[in-house]
Amino acid sequence: MDDLATIFSLNNWPGHLSYVLIAISYWLTNILWLRVVAVIGLSLEILYFTMSGGDLRTGIGWDIVFILINLYQIYRLMKDRLSLTLPARDRDLLRKVLAGLDDAQIARLLTASEFRDIDAGTKLAVENEPLEHLFFICAGRVKVAIGGREVSQLKAGNFVGEVAFLTDRPATATVTAGKGVRVLDFEQDKLNHFFAHETEVAGLIYQLIGRELANKIKVSNTLLAEAKPA
Repeated sequence: MDDLATIFSLNNWPGHLSYVLIAISYWLTNILWLRVVAVIGLSLEILYFTMSGGDLRTGIGWDIVFILINLYQIYRLMKDRLSLTLPARDRDLLRKVLAGLDDAQIARLLTASEFRDIDAGTKLAVENEPLEHLFFICAGRVKVAIGGREVSQLKAGNFVGEVAFLTDRPATATVTAGKGVRVLDFEQDKLNHFFAHETEVAGLIYQLIGRELANKIKVSNTLLAEAKPA
């Protein structure tokens, strides 16, 4: 009982709180909050070492190093958040579709693309022809045709060219813009270079593309089944 009382004594509470916060930081996926919680946890650990007595300069010294590293990274993240903003016109859609990324990550993703207003009738992709761009539809609708037959329409929040992007093969359908189409145009080489340095963003985008591709395959299979003669 005496040992238990010592463990939970007032002098040890900064230590308990410190290690709880550090443990919580390991579970956080938002990198900014991870670093903030880590700094608070390490600071409380220094307080705990100080209250515990003894020669703990080595542990305190390393904690200070870790705090300085995290403070520098917090500075970089805050600088990103203050300098990079999302366009008001597309902000809500981007936040909705790219849920899981913070505004700074989305804004950095936009640096690997450009917004384009597409004239009606413009072909974003041509079946069986090489496609070196991945498009994300921000507004309007596009028609998707395979073998000259319209099979579906895509709208804001959908990707165009994801099969070619994932497989490095020609486009599997012809995609034609309707009226008022606005897209984010990603050049494949530029996007791949960006992904090499932004693995967290890349992971989410690949997940979104994979989910959309699976849904399109499901729709295509349904249409093919309906087209079969009885």
